[in-house]
Amino acid sequence: MAAHPIAPPMTADEFIRLYGEEDENRHELIDGEVYERPLNGYTHDRVKNNLKKLFDRAGVDGHGFECWVEHGFRVSEKAAMIPDVAIFRAVRPEYAKRNSPSPQAPEIAFEVALSDSSIVLQRKISAYLRNGAEAVCYIFPDLRKVVVYTAHEWSELSEGDQLEFPTLLRGIAIPVSAIFEDL
Repeated sequence: MAAHPIAPPMTADEFIRLYGEEDENRHELIDGEVYERPLNGYTHDRVKNNLKKLFDRAGVDGHGFECWVEHGFRVSEKAAMIPDVAIFRAVRPEYAKRNSPSPQAPEIAFEVALSDSSIVLQRKISAYLRNGAEAVCYIFPDLRKVVVYTAHEWSELSEGDQLEFPTLLRGIAIPVSAIFEDL
């Protein structure tokens, strides 16, 4: 019986060349493996747009950050991901005119978890944190909960809690209940 070679993991550069602009954000590269992203629906889009609106109104720009929806990040040599919402330092001019992913992990990545597998969720958390993200937040609309992961701990927030990142966004507190408005 002939052995079939196993393809080496894909690099971020190969992924961007193959999937680039024409993919409509349908795929991500995590640890060298390509994953298809589920098609978004009302709940998913409502939550991510609520997050953007809440952080913009709270004034993240006054702290030198931007809040974007579905922006691509070349997180590492083996990871190119598109968080549902990202908070990151204001775009540097050398990247502003190029139509390519930002070359680093966002400071805070948000993922709305409706149908992602637990393997994909865990791989994304690890990839973001391993490559410079301060926090990764998973939003669970069906449970009305937010789970915040950092390099050393995790916490679960419910509707009566506030979502805060005091080391990055001092004075900004987002009511968890507001994330789920209009659902």
